[in-house]
Amino acid sequence: MVVNYVGLNSLEGIDRERVKKIVSKYDLDIQRLGIKNNLKFHVKTYEIGGRVRYSFRTHLSVGKDVLNSEAEGWTIKTNVHSAMKKLLTAAEHKFHVMGQKQQKFHPKKGKDGFGKRVKMKLKGLVKFI
Repeated sequence: MVVNYVGLNSLEGIDRERVKKIVSKYDLDIQRLGIKNNLKFHVKTYEIGGRVRYSFRTHLSVGKDVLNSEAEGWTIKTNVHSAMKKLLTAAEHKFHVMGQKQQKFHPKKGKDGFGKRVKMKLKGLVKFI
């Protein structure tokens, strides 16, 4: 997957490497879901009262759909993790790929007990109907 970083130059060298390392870990998780498209990672910094506040936004384009997430706070590591976790859960929710149960066969019971016969046939109790 191709990751486009926007505003990464506003960070220092060590912080850039941290961001790239964390995003690359989540990049592998997103690829396991079968999504192999472009990811845009936006970084903004704000200076408030002598401290630096970070804002991270992600945009993952999958065909016609676009999945977004954002996180904002004082530390780089926790906010990059939270933005990427939000994106990962949005992708899992959108494409329903994790933790699906198998469909069970539940026919509706008609007037003549059709559903009961079909269930018995599936279990092997009735050979001929």
